[in-house]
Amino acid sequence: MVQSKKAWFAVAALAAAATLTLAGCGGGSSDAGSSESAAPAGSYTSQDCASDATSATTLKVGTILPQTGTLAFLGPPEIAGVGLAVSDIVEAGDSACTFWTDSGDSTDMAVSSASADKLIDAKVSVAIGAASSSVSLNVVDKLAAAPIVQISPANTSAELSGKSPFYFRTAPPDTVQGSALGQLIVGDGHQNVAFLVFQRRVRHGSP
Repeated sequence: MVQSKKAWFAVAALAAAATLTLAGCGGGSSDAGSSESAAPAGSYTSQDCASDATSATTLKVGTILPQTGTLAFLGPPEIAGVGLAVSDIVEAGDSACTFWTDSGDSTDMAVSSASADKLIDAKVSVAIGAASSSVSLNVVDKLAAAPIVQISPANTSAELSGKSPFYFRTAPPDTVQGSALGQLIVGDGHQNVAFLVFQRRVRHGSP
């Protein structure tokens, strides 16, 4: 029964995470007893995976979302979206739990590399994240080799297009967004345009 609901849940979790990315939610977390990973601060509701939970009987949703680094401000709403989706699945009577890890950002790829290893060792059913395209480029091949389906609610790098049959995202690539924005600007008759850009050092790909 768990296996038959994996695809449906992955879509539901990402839709919730993407919807809440800019909303920001707070709230307490429920006590799930012994767990492999504790829910990070700012989660909507935690359904932490128990130490004996397996993907054979439980939908184990792994996250690789920013809890530290320059993108940590994006973490709480994304984490909340996943927490809400898992909570809804559990309330519906299905077995699901969340295994939380930190993606960090592109300034220290060792964080995301270690988290990807944790997700693989935990044999999660799906990995939600990363927020940064650079981070996803760092871990996408490793997760695909496991294989673990990875779904990002925020990646926009064109380099990730067709990168892996196990990789999905809900945000369009920069090439699509840029073209749409350019057409909108021209269509509205604007001739003088300014952009505010958040610049940071990246090691691989685009942010």
